[in-house]
Amino acid sequence: MPINQRYYVVKNKDEQSITYFEYDKMNGLSITPKKNVKIKDAINVNKMVIINPTFVEKMIDMKLNKRFQLLLQMIMALYESDDDTGEGYRHALNEVNKLREETYNKYFKLMTEEKQELFEKKISILEAELRERLSNILENNYYRDDYGRGAR
Repeated sequence: MPINQRYYVVKNKDEQSITYFEYDKMNGLSITPKKNVKIKDAINVNKMVIINPTFVEKMIDMKLNKRFQLLLQMIMALYESDDDTGEGYRHALNEVNKLREETYNKYFKLMTEEKQELFEKKISILEAELRERLSNILENNYYRDDYGRGAR
């Protein structure tokens, strides 16, 4: 049996059959299993393609919500820190842009318009808040340095 063959198992009430599909041509969410998870007497899976639209939507929501929570925790830690240089805010802005680009490239074609708009609103709110805080820090540093020189 060639290594590169792909099969799809279909289970109906009446019969069980194995059907061949071209996964590269199907629209769906590709998922790879966790590494180093070995189970005796089980089939090794390298890649799984989820085709059911409702399940795909739920999986994307779970992944994006997890990433949003991590991003929000990082931003909350920034708010509590006393960083005067703004490096943390720049790093957070880079993470927001990274999340936006990854989502556009991987998930946008699988998401509904409503979910796309909601995601864009969330990202734009985070980005606007970070930009505002970064500009406030830079402005305060400018005035502090400017007035510090004049007092000498």
